[in-house]
Formats: sequence, structure tokens, C-alpha cells
Amino acid sequence: MPDVIDQGTGPVVVFLHGAGVDNRLWDPQVAAFEQTHRVIVPNLPGHGGVPAVTDVTQMADHVRAVLKDLGITRYAVVGLSLGGMVALDMAGRWPEEVTHLAMIESVPIVTDHPALRAFGKLVIGMFRFVPPKLLAKLPARQMGAESTDAARYLKQALSKGTAHNTYQVLRAALAYDGRAYLPMIQMPTMVLVGERNKATHARAQGMCDVIVHSEFFVVPAAGHIANLDAPEFVTTRLKVLLT
Repeated sequence: MPDVIDQGTGPVVVFLHGAGVDNRLWDPQVAAFEQTHRVIVPNLPGHGGVPAVTDVTQMADHVRAVLKDLGITRYAVVGLSLGGMVALDMAGRWPEEVTHLAMIESVPIVTDHPALRAFGKLVIGMFRFVPPKLLAKLPARQMGAESTDAARYLKQALSKGTAHNTYQVLRAALAYDGRAYLPMIQMPTMVLVGERNKATHARAQGMCDVIVHSEFFVVPAAGHIANLDAPEFVTTRLKVLLT
């Protein structure tokens, strides 16, 4: 599996996956967009063959370096979950480069409540000792997959990870706070949440309320892996955003 998928020609759209999976998450969207766009799908640090880093900002730095190596300086960016955090960081830091922004099942901060952050650190610490292959044996719905396709992909992708990388990636996500960027976002923006994952709805809606040129959509019958649970709906909404 290549750590960077680069297919098609035209305006550039970058897809960023969530924690613990890989760039094959976006296969339905790659197939849909490669006819009209140049589609770039990197593995984030801590996934595939890319070494882990300590924070989301360094993940954004890595993606931008990949794009620079490809000669790309203008691009739309779409991220799911952790990938949405990285996309937000890129749009906030390099607004002259990002033409469009889409965040799916993502929030700008996991929590700012001290007790919840402390509990989150405790839980994440346990992932240092839990092989991802064991996580892949959990019911797929508990991990955010509502459809058969999403469940199959999720179990395959999780089984390829390492405990060290999972721990590093989740710790970085918990530590991130991108709220300061929200009022600065000026490019057309779309925020989507899965209908069946209520945990993200209020914070995602609140994020959308702060971003000036943004739209909010609920993806029908979808969970956290919304782009695989409802690929046609997500792809259609993204095409509207990017045209």
C-alpha cells in the first residue's frame, strides 16, 4: 500500500483519514473524484509506513511537505475525525493555500473539561499495551461503522497498526485545540456528521456556527465512518462544495 495515493488531473483535493486506519478509507471518493480532480491521499504520521509524531500540528506539517514535494501549492482539503483536525490546522495556518475545507465527524477539540481530559489520558495510556488486532475483534458498530463495507474496512485497517502508533496518534488528538482558527476560516467550508453518532453533533454544529462561509449536514444512517457508511451522500455533498 503506498503512503501517498496520487491519481487524476485537475484541481487538487486532499483527503485525510482518521486515527488508526489508512488512506484506503477514501477509496469510494478517490474513484468518484479522479475523473475531475487530482486526488492526493496521504497516510498521516503514525499510519502505514509514516513514523508517528507527537501532535496534530506536526501531522499538518507532514501533509504540507508531501504536497510541496509534489509541486502543489493550492488545494482543497477534506478530513474525517483526526483528519478533520489536521485539515482545520492546515486551513487555519495556510489559508492562502487551502481553497475549500470539509470536516467529517470531526471536532476542533475533544474536550476542555479537566476531569474528562485526565480520564481521556488514562484511557489512551492503556492503548500502549493493547495490540490493534485485538481492537479489530470488537463489534464494528462500537468503533463507529454502521455498514457492512465500513465494518469490513475498519477491521482490516485496524489490524495493520501498532500499539505504539495508536497511543501516539490518540494522544495527539486529545491534546489538540483548533478553536482559535475557526473565526479565521474564510474559504467555503462544509461540516458533516453521521446521523447515528450523536456524540459529535453539538460540537460540530458549534464549530460550523463560528465559521463564516460554512454549511452543516447530517449524513443519513451513518456512524463515525460516514464516508463509507453513506459514500454516495458524502460524495455528492463534496462535489457541490468543490464545484
